[in-house]
Amino acid sequence: MPIAVVTGAGRGLGAELVTALRRAGYDVVATDIAGAADVLDVTDADACRALAQRVQPDVWINNAGVLGAGDAATQPDATVEQIIGVNLLGTIHGTRAAVEVMRQRDGGRGRGHVITIGSLASWVPVPGECIYAATKAGVLSFTLGLEAELRAQGVVGMHFTVICPDGMLTPMITEVIDDPAVAMTFTGLRTVEPHEVSAAVIRVLRTPRRIVSVPHWRGAQVRLIGMVPDVVLRAAPVFSRLGRAQQGRVRRALGSDRA
Repeated sequence: MPIAVVTGAGRGLGAELVTALRRAGYDVVATDIAGAADVLDVTDADACRALAQRVQPDVWINNAGVLGAGDAATQPDATVEQIIGVNLLGTIHGTRAAVEVMRQRDGGRGRGHVITIGSLASWVPVPGECIYAATKAGVLSFTLGLEAELRAQGVVGMHFTVICPDGMLTPMITEVIDDPAVAMTFTGLRTVEPHEVSAAVIRVLRTPRRIVSVPHWRGAQVRLIGMVPDVVLRAAPVFSRLGRAQQGRVRRALGSDRA
């Protein structure tokens, strides 16, 4: 039975990924700082490396993440460092730990799959979520660059994927649903459900791809928009108003569900 490690598995998308992977026939090592079977702080490189050496994963999913929305110019240093530490360094630590194990297989050609949960925020300015978006742009760049390095060294049997969802209703968002700083999360026609992202993960495990947007059409739209940053910056107030309107509708719907 293939072994899959999932970070940030204590709740939200991580918990959904654990369920989907088990249904797909994987022996899942669910990790988080709390709420999962295995305790793992992804900001601890040695801990990531020790886990990878112990379980010898076939799949490593970098899912752990924090949002930390707010004014990037005035946010506390500790908040900025936490976002970067978990989202960017955590992904780097996890990926490097997995690669250390996977690259040795098949006579040095490597075998295994590292999947990172990125974001459509990788491609465009996201006022209110600047630090978060910067980390997601960073993990995309890191993943593609690392694969190129490994291929140049003859490690051609490994797969790397970045899944880029649109705004998704997980506790990371619902817990700050009243915060105007997260308005840009809601600029799509609808929010993404965690099961849509877990389904995309299962698909790329069967048919590997490097970058997958959820939904697919939204990824194409955002990339095109990102090619004209001057237009994006001028239109940011309009997108923000649209996002706030949709945010209000989602907030009211959530309130009705809880009632």
